Amino acid sequence: MSKKKEIQYHAIFWILFVGLEQLLKSITIYKDLDTTWSILQNVGFLLLELLIFYCNYLLICPKTIPNKKWRLLIVAQFGLIILFPAIRFVYEEVILFKITGYHNYDVRDLNPLYYIYDNSYYSIRILLFSLVGYFMKYLWNTNAQVNRLIVEKKHAELQALKNQLSPHFLFNSLNGFYSDLYDTNPEVAADILKLSEMLRYVTYESENDMVLLKDEMLFLQNYIDLFKRRFDGKIAITFTYPNNLYAYKIPSLLLIHFLENAFKHGITDDYDNPIIIEVKTEAGRLIFTAANKYGVTQSYDEHGIGNKNISQRLNILYPENHSMDIEQNAKYYKVTLTIPLS
Repeated sequence: MSKKKEIQYHAIFWILFVGLEQLLKSITIYKDLDTTWSILQNVGFLLLELLIFYCNYLLICPKTIPNKKWRLLIVAQFGLIILFPAIRFVYEEVILFKITGYHNYDVRDLNPLYYIYDNSYYSIRILLFSLVGYFMKYLWNTNAQVNRLIVEKKHAELQALKNQLSPHFLFNSLNGFYSDLYDTNPEVAADILKLSEMLRYVTYESENDMVLLKDEMLFLQNYIDLFKRRFDGKIAITFTYPNNLYAYKIPSLLLIHFLENAFKHGITDDYDNPIIIEVKTEAGRLIFTAANKYGVTQSYDEHGIGNKNISQRLNILYPENHSMDIEQNAKYYKVTLTIPLS
C-alpha cells in the first residue's frame, strides 16, 4: 500500500470516527458543547485517542506482529490500556481543573482502579481500531509482495527458457573434460570439477527458495578458487566460516553478490590488506561480513542496483528481522549482513 493511499484511508476513518462520536455525544450526553471546558475536553480527548492509536499502529505493531512476538504485543496492549487513563487523568482532572475549575469525574469516583475500569471502553476501542488497521495494512502489503515475487519468478523462468542451453549437455561435456584431464593435468581437471559443481548448484539448487548453508559456503569457496586460478593464485583474500553448519538454511545465492563486488571493486593483490569474507553463526543468526580496500579511482556505489535488489529481497523474506550495514570511506568498503537462520 502506498503512503498516499494509506494517508487517505486514515483521513476517511478519522473523519467518520470523530463525526459519529461527536454526533452521539451531542444527542446523548453533552448539552453544553459551546462551553470552554467541553471544547478543551473534546480536543484533548481526541488528541489522546490519536496518540494511543498511532503509538500502537506505528511503534508497537511493526515491532511485534511481523516477528510474531505475540507476548510482547499483549503486554504492550495492557500497558496502553493503563497509559490512556493516566494521561486523561492528568489532562482533565489536573490541567483542565486549574484552567476551568471543573472536574470531569466526581472527586469521590477518582479511585485509580475504578478510573482505569471506567476508561477501559475507550482505550480498548481505540486499540482494536489500530490493531485492525495495522493487520489490514500488513495483509495488503504481504499479498502485494507475494504477487510481485510470483511475477518476478515467472519472468525469470521465461528468461531462463529463452537463454537455456541444456544443462545435461554442459554437465556431460565438463565431466568428459574432467575425465580426459584427470591423469595428464589434475589441476585443470580439479578446476573443471569445481566449475561443474557451481553450474549444477546455480542450475538446480537456486530453484529452491532456501538452500543448505554448507552448500552455499562450498559454492563461494569454488568461486574463490576459480578466481584465484584465473590470476595464477595472486589474490589476497581470506575466507573463514565455521565447520559446524549442521542443517542451517539461507536464501539461495544471497551472498555471491557481495563476493563478486569485492572482486570487482576491491584491490586483490595487497596482501597486507586482503579482501576479508567472514561467516559466523550466533544465537540462530547468520553474520556475514565482506570488507576490502579499493582504489580512489574506483566507483564503488553502495546504492547500486545489486544492493537494492538484495535489500528488496531481504525486506520480503525477513521484514523487520534483518540488517545490512554498510561502512565506506575514500578507500575502504565493508558490508555486514545479519539474518535469521532456518
